[in-house]
Amino acid sequence: MNIKDLYYFQRLISTQSYTQTAADFHVSQPTISQAIKRLERHFQVTLFFRQAKTKALVLTPSGQQLLLAANDITSNWQHVNESISHLRQHTLRLGVEPAIGEHYLPALTRPIIEKDLLNSVHTVEMGANQLVKQVLAGQLDLAISGNLDQTLDERLAVTPLRPFEFKILSHPDHPFAQLEHPTFKDALQYPFVILNATYLNKLVFHQLTEQLSIEPQVLFESDNSNLISGLVRENKVLGFVSDITTAPIDGLVKLPINDVQIPSVHINLIRRSHQFPIGLFKEVMDIVEQTFNADQG
Repeated sequence: MNIKDLYYFQRLISTQSYTQTAADFHVSQPTISQAIKRLERHFQVTLFFRQAKTKALVLTPSGQQLLLAANDITSNWQHVNESISHLRQHTLRLGVEPAIGEHYLPALTRPIIEKDLLNSVHTVEMGANQLVKQVLAGQLDLAISGNLDQTLDERLAVTPLRPFEFKILSHPDHPFAQLEHPTFKDALQYPFVILNATYLNKLVFHQLTEQLSIEPQVLFESDNSNLISGLVRENKVLGFVSDITTAPIDGLVKLPINDVQIPSVHINLIRRSHQFPIGLFKEVMDIVEQTFNADQG
């Protein structure tokens, strides 16, 4: 079976036209017809029939199954081509979530420079959800991302690097910080400033407020952790931060959250499950894991 036949089959069902499909691939119409016949001979089934009134191509159950499989096969084939191309060019695309990059990129960069890989590793920053989408789409080879453990796609191979911890950031003179046993429910009586949707903080924060069925007072959202700590330092608001924030918190206090169930969150190294780690890919994975191990040690 020729993989081109699957591409022809996909496009034919999409366009509902042999003529248009042939034009899209710059081949003759008989080429498309022969491809469909080869697929039907191979599987010994009829893939579709033409509806009498509308002339529409209607998939049989076998055709529906093949179309679903063809979508996966052609997508994976594209990823394989891209991966081999990057292996040949000795390049790797690494995505990093901004909050993680602030904390870990300096340490990650040192061994990359020492191993003379700086020109081979292309690093970009984006939010956790976008990182996962781009890894699945083959636009990134690896990503370092904070993820809720239960939300990860089964098509991903995931290496947990370290857990995330979340705390409430407060000025020591704030009324909340003066409580003997402050709770998250107590904190929600006061306005918050939080990191925006680029960070995982926002998702976790709202999951916690939903547990208590309390609508939070969020005065401001930002992608700048320095701005968050600066506003908290004014003693007017509370912040919701993770333990990897690099913002200066001198003179502020981080208070634990004990009265609600915090979702299980990890910083993960993620890749497509069918991507075999060899060569540069394996080198970079080793650098990432060693950097995180050293930080925790």
